[in-house]
Amino acid sequence: MKKTVLSCAIFALLLALITACSSSSETLGALDKTVEKACAAADFSNVEFTYKSDDYSEEVLMYMYGIEDEDIIAQIDDFVLSERSGMSASTFAVIRFNENAEKSVIDSAKNAVVDVYVQGLMNALMPYDPTEYEISKNYSIKTIGKDLVLVISKDADAVFEAIVK
Repeated sequence: MKKTVLSCAIFALLLALITACSSSSETLGALDKTVEKACAAADFSNVEFTYKSDDYSEEVLMYMYGIEDEDIIAQIDDFVLSERSGMSASTFAVIRFNENAEKSVIDSAKNAVVDVYVQGLMNALMPYDPTEYEISKNYSIKTIGKDLVLVISKDADAVFEAIVK
């Protein structure tokens, strides 16, 4: 009996650790493996993720990340976004474009993300937390295939290395 209880407790702990980076295991979409890899490479435990399947996710994409152009939105297949909260710079976001998306569309989305999300985060952190502000200044945003990936973390290189494997 004690072994069964202990086994169940260990399983529950492992399950909690695996899903710690996600806001809810029910909301995981096609990008769940990418999020898992990112969370294994850096500490995103305090990050709340919004998935495309979540209620109000398009509003987060539009207002928090600045992607408001309907032509750009129409070419997005899936996404997972960090929601800015508190005084942490930690961010991980992936916006997956469809196969036919042109480079110019992805570049426009990239510019919007930097102009709205990244600049807004830096402006929010600058007067309150110099350490987090320095981390946010070293943001990295890359296009990997048809995915636009934003990473703000002191371990950004490790995150990119993990997600391309």
